[in-house]
Amino acid sequence: MTYFATLRAALAGTALAFLLTACATAPTGNSDFDTSHDFSKYQAFAWISENPMKVGKTVVLPRETLEPSVMAAIRSRLESKGYQFTEDPGSADFLMAFTVGSREKMGPDAYPSMSPDQVGRGGWGTAYYGGATGAAYLQGVLAIDVFDAAEKRPVWHGVAGRAISDEDRNHMSRVVEEVVASILQEFPPG
Repeated sequence: MTYFATLRAALAGTALAFLLTACATAPTGNSDFDTSHDFSKYQAFAWISENPMKVGKTVVLPRETLEPSVMAAIRSRLESKGYQFTEDPGSADFLMAFTVGSREKMGPDAYPSMSPDQVGRGGWGTAYYGGATGAAYLQGVLAIDVFDAAEKRPVWHGVAGRAISDEDRNHMSRVVEEVVASILQEFPPG
């Protein structure tokens, strides 16, 4: 194998490992909002109801502690941005609600290995052998919605998903805080 082929294979393997590690551990938040809405007037927020959590399609029912954990993380994040929490939805500028869900997904567990020879490739690159295998994992999803209290309509929606490991299940409040932070980093928009 030539020096450049070895270098190319090593760089490709390192890049792939880095991407898989980043995807497996870091939640990625996305948001959508009404571009004509003025978010700058917002000062106070409240929950849309006493129990603002909805449970979407899920393969694992959420723990009883999940709703208060998500509520605390959302409240903490919004207060750190300067918003004031009020118990009275009637005196709030915007109302918060959220949906949780989970699903099983299949992820790559192993990748084909590179052959040390160049058989069958006509001298162009390195041949691969072996097959990829997969493993099932749990994907948790959190969606957060902002409703304008005066207009009584949704104005902002953020969502993030993340693989949930057995270790994460033992430290769910940390996972919730990470996911809420990744979603609300884009609120308010602009």
